[in-house]
Amino acid sequence: MQNEQKKILSLCIPTYAQPLQIKRTLDSLLGQDLERVEIVIRDDNPNSKTEGVISEYLAKLPIRYFHMTKEGIDPAFLFLSQEASGTFVWWFGDDVLLPGAVDRVVDFLRHNESLDFMYINSTDMSGENYSIQMGGSRFFRDKNEALLELKDQLGFCSAMLFRKEVLLSGLQEAERFVGSSWVTLFLALNTLAVGKSFYFLDGKNFLSDPKLPGEIRWYDPFEVHGINFFIVMQEFKDVFDRKILRKVLAEKFAQTWRTVVVERARGFKTGFAAPSPKIWKMAKYYWSCPEFYIALPLMLVPRPLLMFLFARYKARVSSRG
Repeated sequence: MQNEQKKILSLCIPTYAQPLQIKRTLDSLLGQDLERVEIVIRDDNPNSKTEGVISEYLAKLPIRYFHMTKEGIDPAFLFLSQEASGTFVWWFGDDVLLPGAVDRVVDFLRHNESLDFMYINSTDMSGENYSIQMGGSRFFRDKNEALLELKDQLGFCSAMLFRKEVLLSGLQEAERFVGSSWVTLFLALNTLAVGKSFYFLDGKNFLSDPKLPGEIRWYDPFEVHGINFFIVMQEFKDVFDRKILRKVLAEKFAQTWRTVVVERARGFKTGFAAPSPKIWKMAKYYWSCPEFYIALPLMLVPRPLLMFLFARYKARVSSRG
């Protein structure tokens, strides 16, 4: 009887000053089968507004709630991972679970107790654009295939589930990356490095808000995506196939510099277009990428000139249409 009552899954949710978003997430948990599930929430909001929202659900959902002082997203995930009492840990952000999603995950875990890692697919709020396109649920052959298919989505907290004992094996080392906004990435890579069984769960399991161009974020997108991602990935250069690692880094670099240039050309001054003195620091890491010598001059073009050139380009395209 005692074994039957043990929690198979801890759904771990960090939140900070997002009472409407946490309400939306908790609403999506109502009606899910949570018999062997706990919900662990860490709330870093300095006032009691979020606490007031969560209190409305304490009698409806199996919540363990911690109201703490703000330390940042990285310490929050480390704390929640340690506090989780379930055999498996599913990190989750301010996203919306679809009906039956938790049931589906828990049912799979019951029949695959040796699983070490699961990537849970999702779409944006339209329900059309998937995070990952793999053509169906399946096990990854090995850690290298998982890295090649998932790439930087390995930092997407809401999509990742871990066997707790494997997750905890990397917690001490992960503390070195507190402040990078990529503790999630480090722990995912470490799990692939030490684990053996990795699964991709396809389908519309939850909905996630898209990141809009120029969106103001709580972190510096340029530093997080253009620099910190590389630093964390390099920790595993002797663990994964080097060709795959270089491919992932090259694709991340291409994605980052193009976003920087396009958002600046469109006139944004926030998001990836925010003024940043870190271009040369980024160059230190990515100088060997094939696109480096195209990217660097474009990122250094003065914003007014870039906006002028972009406007001329749009006018030419429009005239041809």
